[in-house]
Amino acid sequence: MRTRLNIDCLSTEQLHDLREALAGLYALPASDPHGFANLAGFHGGPPTSYCRHGAPGFFTWHRAYLMAFEDALRAIRCDVVLPFWDWSSGPSTGVPTACREATYVNRAGATVANPLYAGPARSGGMTVRRADIDTTPYDDLASQAQTALGAADFVSFQNQVNAVHGGVHVRTGGDMSNVPEAAFDPIFFLHHANVDRLWAQWQSSHPAALPAGEAAWALAPFNRPFSTQWQVGSDVESTVAMGYRYRRWCFWLPPIRLWETIVVKLPLEMRRGTTSARLVVDGSAPLSRSAEIRVFVGDPTADERTPRIDNPAFAGTIALFGGHPDLVPTQPVGPGHSEGDAGHCPECARLGHTHDHEVHRHEHPKGDPAPHADERIDLELELAPALERTGGDTEELTVRLVAVDVEGRPIKDLPIGEVRLETD
Repeated sequence: MRTRLNIDCLSTEQLHDLREALAGLYALPASDPHGFANLAGFHGGPPTSYCRHGAPGFFTWHRAYLMAFEDALRAIRCDVVLPFWDWSSGPSTGVPTACREATYVNRAGATVANPLYAGPARSGGMTVRRADIDTTPYDDLASQAQTALGAADFVSFQNQVNAVHGGVHVRTGGDMSNVPEAAFDPIFFLHHANVDRLWAQWQSSHPAALPAGEAAWALAPFNRPFSTQWQVGSDVESTVAMGYRYRRWCFWLPPIRLWETIVVKLPLEMRRGTTSARLVVDGSAPLSRSAEIRVFVGDPTADERTPRIDNPAFAGTIALFGGHPDLVPTQPVGPGHSEGDAGHCPECARLGHTHDHEVHRHEHPKGDPAPHADERIDLELELAPALERTGGDTEELTVRLVAVDVEGRPIKDLPIGEVRLETD
């Protein structure tokens, strides 16, 4: 299952992947089925304008179109997933930061053209946007989109979103403001991914089947897999069946240590629209002993003695199953011990005994990296229930991670990697 993210949530590496995939599409000849010129021409020509801006087919045709475009990106960089431009969730000005500058610094440190800033135009040269795009507000369009989500039936919802979708095209200006050129600006696909996300969000609360006319509408020129038949609306009704989902919000917590109190700011509008908030811990590093991380929300002073039963602040536990037989056991340094004592590992000597000896990552006895050291293990804990219990009307919430060993004794240092909060 692929996850389409807000473009503002992409990491530096994910942005490099996306830009490199786009540049690869730009470089392909128009005769190539995956070439940018060919794909962009599907929308408004040449040679044929296939796009649907009315009913039936507005939502369904563009969903099939986005999938074809994402597949083309992934043919160049298999790990790329099309992001979305969230102009609809609150006040915003201009296009996303990643799309604003004509150049960027690539992986090699060279300054090169930014494929997200402009695409090869249909008539030659590169696409353009309105001159004052960086100060152009989209606030009113966001409010209109949020109102549309309250529509009771599919037809009304599609009509309302269609109207505001056109407003984004016109407001962005330049090539985006007319049908034949719109899809040659790469921001088009980020914009329509957000339209598709809005439909997916509405579907989650209105699970009824598509109207018959929408379900049967042919989505030329997109074929069903291994078939000469066109896809129809019912083929694209479910994003899950198509292999992707959307994640609306994202937070990358700063590097943290256990036992610190982390303050996370979640705007109320964001919290009301969040269905899932997962604390994700990279548990890849092998441990010489098992441990658990107790997570408390709204209790900045929690420790190993803090009650968990019937405690609304206790969100749950992330367990780290360790004690690998190929790891050298830790020997604490104390009175009567020194660097050269038997039982001390090379890692202790290398670190000069400046680290916490309670537990740490050791070398394999023969000096080789411990087995499975490159295995990625992400461990998740759902925080939404605890956030609901303890959040109230405040935008600032505290998260505290308390690490203990199998006896419940505090551990001040564990070899864990990145800790992040992901929300939908």
